[in-house]
Amino acid sequence: MINDTFPSKLVEQIIRKTGTPVYIYSRPKILDNLNSYKKAFSAFDPLFCYAMKANSSGAIAAILAENGAGADVVSGGELYRALKAGFKPGRVIFSGVGKTAGEIAAALRAGILFINAESMEELRAVEAIAARLKIKAPVSVRINPDVDPHTHKYIATGKLGTKFGVSFKEARALYAFAAASRHLQAVGLQFHLGSQIHSARPYLLALAEAGAFVRALREKGVPLQYMDIGGGWGGREGGDMLSPSLLAKAIAGEMGKLQGLRLILEPGRSLVASAGALAVTTLYRKASGSKKYVITDGAMNDLIRPALYGAKHPVAALEKKKGPLVKFDLAGPVCESGDFLALNVRLPMPSQGDALLVLSAGAYGFSMSSQYNSRPRAAEALITGPGSWRLIRRRETFRDLVAAEKR
Repeated sequence: MINDTFPSKLVEQIIRKTGTPVYIYSRPKILDNLNSYKKAFSAFDPLFCYAMKANSSGAIAAILAENGAGADVVSGGELYRALKAGFKPGRVIFSGVGKTAGEIAAALRAGILFINAESMEELRAVEAIAARLKIKAPVSVRINPDVDPHTHKYIATGKLGTKFGVSFKEARALYAFAAASRHLQAVGLQFHLGSQIHSARPYLLALAEAGAFVRALREKGVPLQYMDIGGGWGGREGGDMLSPSLLAKAIAGEMGKLQGLRLILEPGRSLVASAGALAVTTLYRKASGSKKYVITDGAMNDLIRPALYGAKHPVAALEKKKGPLVKFDLAGPVCESGDFLALNVRLPMPSQGDALLVLSAGAYGFSMSSQYNSRPRAAEALITGPGSWRLIRRRETFRDLVAAEKR
């Protein structure tokens, strides 16, 4: 057994039926992670809006929708997926800095909970579309609290100088504009600091400032209903997420000052990362100078996080082998030197045909995958319970590569 989440015999069955590379997810693990959040925040009666960008598989989204979660979407496509998966529109929020007119209109027609506005120009666009549709649009303003989340620069979003949100000074103008409009209703305030945050302190710093701002709005006759503190709660590759109770306890005091506001969180990666693995097959072994390589049929187009973010995903052999530990890089067939799944792996040298599992790959794995080098995207399978699984996405074919093209 690789671990309790991915029993070896079941993984072997999946690989025999689907081939590799294949993403394998665990429904029980996803629910364990969601229930950890529910238990930790039970005193708050929060709304958990699953960040669809982490893994937008319809089967996985449906698990979360069926168990009371809402959805956080950042595109018209994610909105479509969320509604198709069963998320209730009134539990969906729409974030992102570049919403098109078509996306805004679709969100308003669907009756989502609110749109997170990230600039005055966007708020004016929402107002114009709401006026055309003859409705009052529920909006929130995304604050950039200028708090350093101490994470990778590509996934840090709460510092001034990034493209996300507006300063508190700018936000005052946005809320005043909304208050004066017949077609806008300000219902919330949102901030999102980034991803892979391993301390509650950045959240507490941002919430303290956001809370003071909300209380000042109340005094000016602009009451809000929601305080959205975003997502990004960390979980290291190869391990479970940090206990959500650490975050819940840290923010309890500040939330206590905001009576009447419902808390919203946007967990994504922390719900699904540890519940997913990428299974690959060893093709060849080779050496280059002092460096050893194991080449697999999985590549950076299947899992780009190691090349893009320097993510260090643990690697496990499906069958335990005896022999000395060998240090090697796990690489793929893509014609890039940056094509690797893991560096400096230490395992007994795999044989050709051996299956390996790249762990903690349930988030930003398939959702960021591509057809680079004209490689069809991987299949996806879901472990549904002890000894059971089902295919949730077939492997793409060469025909899929050209299906949308015209000559």
